[in-house]
Amino acid sequence: MNLGASKVAPFPVSFKYFTVRKSIVSYLLFLITLFWGACKFIPSGDLSNPRDRFEEFRTYDQDFGSRIEQYLELANQELLENFEKKKYLMIRGKQPPHVIHPRNDLSLREIIRSAHEAGNLTNQQKNTYLEKCDDLYSIWESQWRRARKKAKQLGVEN
Repeated sequence: MNLGASKVAPFPVSFKYFTVRKSIVSYLLFLITLFWGACKFIPSGDLSNPRDRFEEFRTYDQDFGSRIEQYLELANQELLENFEKKKYLMIRGKQPPHVIHPRNDLSLREIIRSAHEAGNLTNQQKNTYLEKCDDLYSIWESQWRRARKKAKQLGVEN
């Protein structure tokens, strides 16, 4: 018996309301997940008291010698890498040596001397670091000697 009543859902459904509500909930879940994931990258896992990653660099004020040792190591690495990268230019280039493959020991010698004058280095440290600068210079000089020898073998004028 159909009395002409239309089929009506037991409760009114508004799809627009559910769509808006669903997007707000998904947006909030996304933000919570993003925040939680970002907290995972903080080493201590605590936002209120994050660990200071640069604390070790601030201790160099008390230990100037270790900073110079690092400079010497970096200068040595840079000297070797720069030679490998610019070997061809050193052989064929017309530019002066200080442009193509500069000496690193000169600036380090100045830093060592000024640190010694300021009282940050002892005489023994100064002499040790200047000897390492001499080693840097001998490496640089041998690299240029090899480049000049190779240029002479190839018949290239420097």
